[in-house]
Amino acid sequence: MRKHSIIKQVSLFLALALCLGFAGGALLTRRTTAAAETDGSTTTYDAVYSSDNPIPEIAANVRPSVVQVITSAATWDGRTREVSTEEIGYGSGTYIRALDSGEGGYILTNNHVIDEGESYQIQWLDGTIMDAELVGADDGTDIAILQFNEPAPDDATPVPLGDSDALQIGELAIVIGNPGSGDEVLFGTVTAGIISGLEREGVTAQGSFTRPVSTIQVDASINTGNSGGALLNAQGELVGIPTIKMTASYTTIYEGLGFCIPINTAKDIIDQLIENGEVVRPRLGVTVTTVDGPDEPMRNYAPAGVQVVTVEEGSPAEAAGLQAYDIITEINGERIYSNDELIAVIDQFSAGDTVELTVCRYYNENGTALAEYEELTVEVELQIID
Repeated sequence: MRKHSIIKQVSLFLALALCLGFAGGALLTRRTTAAAETDGSTTTYDAVYSSDNPIPEIAANVRPSVVQVITSAATWDGRTREVSTEEIGYGSGTYIRALDSGEGGYILTNNHVIDEGESYQIQWLDGTIMDAELVGADDGTDIAILQFNEPAPDDATPVPLGDSDALQIGELAIVIGNPGSGDEVLFGTVTAGIISGLEREGVTAQGSFTRPVSTIQVDASINTGNSGGALLNAQGELVGIPTIKMTASYTTIYEGLGFCIPINTAKDIIDQLIENGEVVRPRLGVTVTTVDGPDEPMRNYAPAGVQVVTVEEGSPAEAAGLQAYDIITEINGERIYSNDELIAVIDQFSAGDTVELTVCRYYNENGTALAEYEELTVEVELQIID
């Protein structure tokens, strides 16, 4: 059977409310007593009703580290003929890492929170407002990093990053953020529920991902302004970034469908943005299109896969002998059916890595059909292509 996820069939026309979520930092500076008592085991929502409820202590520790992100841009008033600065967007962010100097640090948020902004501020739970500068952003995964250069409030410390790969469906999910905008923000709002689903594919919204990202589904309330906030586990660790809320399709009204970027997806992106200000990904050097067909190649029917449209001159793909009309069906033995699957697999590698492609060739590079198709194994050394 094909590996297509049913979730990929989710309509792109769904009415989605975006909420900004902020990812935790790489420095582990605190853990709660409740977290220590769990010994890392899965805690379900039943804990909320017990004397061992970990949420109050987690909220007390993490709320001061989740900020509101205010995005502003210059505007032109044709009537007054004056230029002014206007707030154009609001979201949340999480304090994830301190600067080496000890004064200042990094805030993780969503790219769609800071997109089109020219200046930024962060507001802490205690009301302190600071200027922030954009370190870097990645529209592929909807992640951005801001930097502040003043001492954080005394009760605000970097939130430890957890392991989103260890999450289980049904375990406790805690969301902290700042829903609302302008003068109607409910700072430090805490909601709780469970992990409702893992590896949800094809869930997106206008302004969110431009690359395939598998998300975490939660039923903890996420609202506009939560984007870039914190999804936490029962140990008080940041395991996801609240990013999207699904509200309705043409035929259905939804409740309790929120989606978060897994923190393990974000970790490498965070490091690259802080170190380089951008995310650099290796490429094959081809343009491709998804084609349908049988699972296995047949004499008169090319298989489903990713067909090469053009090969860039001087690219790794050209050096490896790939041609237009070739159909890529596997990467390192993993079956590939779509452009998104191809991108998702390639994104797991670094420049200099070699991948093995299984390729079906039914036509030569001029589009003339071959008398017999060929099934080839091609090794490609991935490179950074400007």
